[in-house]
Amino acid sequence: MTLYDKLHYMKTASVRELQHGLAALLASVERGDTVTVTRRGKIVACIVPPLSRGKVCWPDSMARMKRLFPDGALAGTPPSVLLRSERDERW
Repeated sequence: MTLYDKLHYMKTASVRELQHGLAALLASVERGDTVTVTRRGKIVACIVPPLSRGKVCWPDSMARMKRLFPDGALAGTPPSVLLRSERDERW
């Protein structure tokens, strides 16, 4: 599906339409459509289908840190302390 197809099939619903026709809009989202919700003509939300239907696979950040820094944290002053001292000097 091209970007044009996705934009062409994007549905728009007002908050009132969402309240009164939620089941139909959710059925549309289940089929893969994106629904843009508006209030007084301004976009307030987008309801999109889930990226994957199965289990979410989160990255293992600790394993990555251990791989990048096998000896532990880098020596020296932590960046948070350096940043705080820079901010204190300006004020």
